[in-house]
Amino acid sequence: MTFEALNVSLDENCFSDFIKRYHFNEEDKKEIIKLYRKVHPRVHAIFHYIVEDDKEGGKVATVVASLGRAFDEYQNVLVRQQDIHGAYIVDCLGLELLSKAYDQIDAKIHEMTGLYTGGYTFAGSKEIPLEELPAIMKKLGQKKIRYNEAYVLVPKKSVLFTTRLYEKEQESHSKCAECNAKNCSMRMEEYKEKLVDEAEVETKPAHEEKGLIHLYTGEGKGKTTAAIGLSVRAAGAGKKVIFSQFMKGRETSELNSFDNLPNITVIRKKEDMGWFKKDDEKSIALFTKAHNEILDKITDKVKAGECDVLVLDEVTYPWNFEIIDKTRLKDLIANKPENMEIVLTGRNADDFFVNHADYITRMEKVKHPFDAGIQGRLGIEF
Repeated sequence: MTFEALNVSLDENCFSDFIKRYHFNEEDKKEIIKLYRKVHPRVHAIFHYIVEDDKEGGKVATVVASLGRAFDEYQNVLVRQQDIHGAYIVDCLGLELLSKAYDQIDAKIHEMTGLYTGGYTFAGSKEIPLEELPAIMKKLGQKKIRYNEAYVLVPKKSVLFTTRLYEKEQESHSKCAECNAKNCSMRMEEYKEKLVDEAEVETKPAHEEKGLIHLYTGEGKGKTTAAIGLSVRAAGAGKKVIFSQFMKGRETSELNSFDNLPNITVIRKKEDMGWFKKDDEKSIALFTKAHNEILDKITDKVKAGECDVLVLDEVTYPWNFEIIDKTRLKDLIANKPENMEIVLTGRNADDFFVNHADYITRMEKVKHPFDAGIQGRLGIEF
């Protein structure tokens, strides 16, 4: 078993296309090039493959490829520095570098086997369920690229796929050939007409996919952070995100990163309302008014169709303290638009939230510096 090295890079003249493809702004170009120059020397792209006979008497190659661990480490540094925009740029650069690797993989497999690759079938597709990953990885017999308990490949910028091999060269299986983004400004002309023909026989457009409900609860740290991560991912996919916060009025560092991201609208009280006092009538009235105003704004956005993903951060607190219109909040969650995703966060989640959630993640506190008298730190806790 040996790995083949891949020499992947981006021509700096192509960054205008990169900006359009990943929906950045032209003013991001300088930062994109700067980050590319930092991350590219860390890329150690490799791939390994095996060839087997298929049931029809042909040949199939199973391939695993990666940009290496150093790429992940640099992206993790940016995340720890709360540079979410930079981390997202690096993530997109990784996707682009992997796409460059595919052409080299095709060429090297042809060089070593005399056969040509066809379309790719990736792990996680209907044809290769993630549950089959352990058996496939065992068959590949390599140890540089692994997977975790969620069947995510490690390093993160790694892929596993199969491809049929042919004696004659096949039509390109580029992103344009496989992609269904009808209105993409980067779409190659020869694939536009084909896409229109295929659209005529579609039975269920992608936008009708059912949205689910997530609940992050428990005593442990990370509930809001998890919701922010999902929001960034959704915005990166072009979804419209409403990130609402309850109970919080003072400025918090995590939301500053949203300023540089498209598609995310923050709805929260701008003024610092201080700590909620459950036995103080003025505090109860202040927080109830603020939370119902937030609920009004959220409801207007949802009714106007301006929300694909709705985050209700810390929503369990106004529910449990009864400082929000629970009837309207229930209606928002229970009768949400079918394709809208909802994320709920907060401790002591009521049965209503638990019963309606499709995902439930419980954060467990094993140890926390607060217990040792260490106060919250800027950029870490707030």
